[in-house]
Amino acid sequence: MLSHRSTWLFLAVLALTSSSCLHSRVHQRRALAVKAESEADLPRAQTETLRSAKDEPEYVEGQAAPEAPAALAEPLPSAPSPAHVWIAGQHTRRGGQWEWVPGRFALPPRADVVWVPGHWVPHLQGYVWIAGAWR
Repeated sequence: MLSHRSTWLFLAVLALTSSSCLHSRVHQRRALAVKAESEADLPRAQTETLRSAKDEPEYVEGQAAPEAPAALAEPLPSAPSPAHVWIAGQHTRRGGQWEWVPGRFALPPRADVVWVPGHWVPHLQGYVWIAGAWR
C-alpha cells in the first residue's frame, strides 16, 4: 500500500505530466494558428520583404510638397480575370527623384481593401511621401 507521501508525490508527477501534455497541445495549436495567419497575410509579407532600407519614406521640409510630373500615357490591356483590379501607373519618390512605375493589374489581398496611390502627407515642418499600397 502507498503511503500518504507516496500518493501525494504520484499525484504531483501525474499533474505535471498532464499539464505538460496540455501545454504541448496548446503550444502546437498556437503554432498552427500563427502559421495559418501568416499564410493568410502572404501578400502583405511579400510586399514588406520587397521593401528595403532605400524605400524609407521620404521627408521634405517646406510650405508645399514637391509636385509630381505629369502621368505618362499607357495602354490599358485586358484584365487577366474579373477579379483583377487596374492600378494606374504613376510617378513615385525614390532617393529624392521621381521614378515612373507602370500600371498593372493586381489581385486585391482582401475584398475590403482599395488601392491608394502614392501621395504626400503633411508631417512636422514639411511633407512625407507615402508610397501606393492596399488599404
